[in-house]
Amino acid sequence: MRCVQPAASAATVLELAGNGWEVREALGDTWEWYLRSAAQPVDARNNAAEAADAVRRAPGWLPARVPGSVIGDLQRAGEIIDPRVARNSRAAEWTADRHWVHRCAVDLPDLEDGQRAVLELDGVDPGGRVFWDGEQIGEVHGLYHPACIELPPGGGLHTLAVVLDPVPESEPQVGWTERVRIHSPRMNYGWDFCPRFPHQGIWKGVRIRIGRHLLGEVTIRADLEGEDGVVTVTAGRPVRTEVRAPDGTLVASGMGTVRVQRPELWHPVGLGPQTLYDVRVATADDERTFRVGFRTAEFVANPGAPEGALSYTARINGRVVPLVGWNWVPGDAQFGELTPERLAHLIALARDSGARLLRVWGGGLIETEAFYTACDEAGLLVWQEFSQSSSGAQSAPAEDQEFVDHLRAEAEAVVPVLAAHPSLLLWGGGNELDAGGVPLDETRSPALAALRDVVRALDPGRHWLPTSPTGPAFHNRLDVIERDPDAQHDVHGPWEHQGLEQHPRLYNAGASLAHTEFGVEGMTNRRALDALVPAELQEPADRTSAVYRHLGEWWNNAELVGEVFGGRIGDLATLRRASQWLQATGLAYAVEADRRRAPRCSMVLPWQLNESFPNAWCTSAVDFLGEPKPAYWAVARAFARDRVTIRVDASAWAGRTASAEAWLWSEGGRGESRGTLRALSLTGDVLAEQGFEARAVGDPRPVGALAFAAPPGLFLWAAEWEGVDREVVVATGGGDLAELLELPAADIEVTRDRDAVQVRHVAGPAVLGLRLADARPAGATGFAVATGDPRPLLPGETRSFRITGDTGAPGEYTVESWNTRPIPVPPASAGAPSPR
Repeated sequence: MRCVQPAASAATVLELAGNGWEVREALGDTWEWYLRSAAQPVDARNNAAEAADAVRRAPGWLPARVPGSVIGDLQRAGEIIDPRVARNSRAAEWTADRHWVHRCAVDLPDLEDGQRAVLELDGVDPGGRVFWDGEQIGEVHGLYHPACIELPPGGGLHTLAVVLDPVPESEPQVGWTERVRIHSPRMNYGWDFCPRFPHQGIWKGVRIRIGRHLLGEVTIRADLEGEDGVVTVTAGRPVRTEVRAPDGTLVASGMGTVRVQRPELWHPVGLGPQTLYDVRVATADDERTFRVGFRTAEFVANPGAPEGALSYTARINGRVVPLVGWNWVPGDAQFGELTPERLAHLIALARDSGARLLRVWGGGLIETEAFYTACDEAGLLVWQEFSQSSSGAQSAPAEDQEFVDHLRAEAEAVVPVLAAHPSLLLWGGGNELDAGGVPLDETRSPALAALRDVVRALDPGRHWLPTSPTGPAFHNRLDVIERDPDAQHDVHGPWEHQGLEQHPRLYNAGASLAHTEFGVEGMTNRRALDALVPAELQEPADRTSAVYRHLGEWWNNAELVGEVFGGRIGDLATLRRASQWLQATGLAYAVEADRRRAPRCSMVLPWQLNESFPNAWCTSAVDFLGEPKPAYWAVARAFARDRVTIRVDASAWAGRTASAEAWLWSEGGRGESRGTLRALSLTGDVLAEQGFEARAVGDPRPVGALAFAAPPGLFLWAAEWEGVDREVVVATGGGDLAELLELPAADIEVTRDRDAVQVRHVAGPAVLGLRLADARPAGATGFAVATGDPRPLLPGETRSFRITGDTGAPGEYTVESWNTRPIPVPPASAGAPSPR
């Protein structure tokens, strides 16, 4: 029997999640000895002191947490050093080769006549055997397979044990995809943003359910038929279904499948409310509650698409929705260690950036119920890929029948569980699956054909893409574009800054219908770096350092950063600021260039929002501690629904005539308005100017151009459009950005009231690289976010920032820039200006 949807119940439920568990390693078959050990189980739920004594009496058993992970338990017990510091993760790799025995005490009540007791395990990675008082009662096969196991009769104190299997063999990033025989995240075997970091654990909930008429397996989906909603319930026995509106009103009831008359629709964020209905499915003494939303979704051809191209334009509830968003990786490489608070924080950052879509990358997880519930509530659409990914040597899945059947069974386990979520927009077969450099489809891959067939059968109507990119060209690269622009349907890359001239040149030449993975690298934030790398190892921060090679070697572009800044970067703080400058400006320009091609280009998904393991250098826009990097705020501006952007052919003009175009877009449509494109000196003097008028702006359009003889040093492009935030970007008439390192100082005032931090320009040139940085110690807990705005602060301007999750203590944030000294943000109660 298989339970696919745990939830609260009217039956007696014994929740076994928490700290009342123990764990110990087992080499070979020694786990059999531990199961039959005379030592009594520890019941830490009732008496912590007694539990601690029991641990001492039973050597080898360590306190454990469920949900959790083996590595997390070992770190908390002091058995391994912090694996997220320096190269310490290497000291945790041995854990993958062991069995791990988890046990807990269960005080089971006596069963009444006709009652059954069923153990529900929501997720065990990578799988294992389940024991009750030393006798095997069941097995779990794979991290995506929940298990429902009937318990032997008899109340009283019992010992529940779960023996985790060793981590199965698989391929790291540079390997052969056809050798992969499991359906599991590849990144933990070693990836460009994650070292080898094996995960094992009881990583989801555990409970015992007691009753006479237990529900067993239940799946649910919500669809629209005409104007009415249909809630389809599939269960192993007759069930009663009740549907309630958000205000608690009963709107439908009946046996099994029910119809809801004219339900309110669920909309993506910014396009209407995220209306969710509670669905209660019940027997005489057991019940579960689901949340569903009603909406329509279809994909249509992109305007001007080449013949034969797939459809990448989403129409939700009859309205075309630009699919801007992020690539998402697991919130923690130790999946069981991801807390609800951290997940909520990351989903809120995605929503607040202006994203509409998260692509759940195929090297990671089939995401959890908690993730999908958070996306339902936030109004974020989700593209879920199966856990398959490319390899450096060969990138096509195996084709033998045994593996194809395995994938089919995996899909049959996970697809029905997620079908109820309105946030789920489409399924994908995996990440970057190709043969001979050409992305795969179902005609050339029996594995992808099997996955597609399961999706069509069990989640009919949901969109499907075989892989990402779908091609036919794989790369967004200048030579590939020039050779055949009509082959640029769905493409990936690049993931590196291309240089001050090549970067805008490449993205200006873009021709794709969907750009579903691309990025720019940069260093992490100061607080994250201090937590990650001991002070004595922080320099040098390039690839000559073994520590930095371990923590993001692929994305360490210290050499390029040095070249772009004239070879004059002399300290770590400047290197970090310079690399983050290039990441922010480079990623924002890439997003804006793609968006300027809308509606022909309908999907724009930078790599990546978050990171699963802390890195010193990474393509993420948010560091592992949850603090946004400048790139996050720059992309958030590029996601804006009404926007003026500046198109250029270079950032460094090297003595040539400098030129720029102003472009507008308005998703909601704006009427006649005016604007100006200017070139400014750093002191705000107008060097050149061109006005423009715009009428009925919808899709992106150029509205004005400007060319002038640029000064030898730094200057600013500034574009203003009535009713929309002004855009200001930095350029140079020279050949590099070395002048950023010797800017004349500017004076600013920083004040704070209850709601906002105000930064006012007082004197001097424009303030460049302005940000509020988290100044808390590396070990500080909690998630506090200061809003960002990467634009230069012009003379006479005032900019407002907000801080959420902050305690209000002085010094927790500092105002930083290229040409002002760091200024602590005063406490919320203060209103007087801070010292300049």
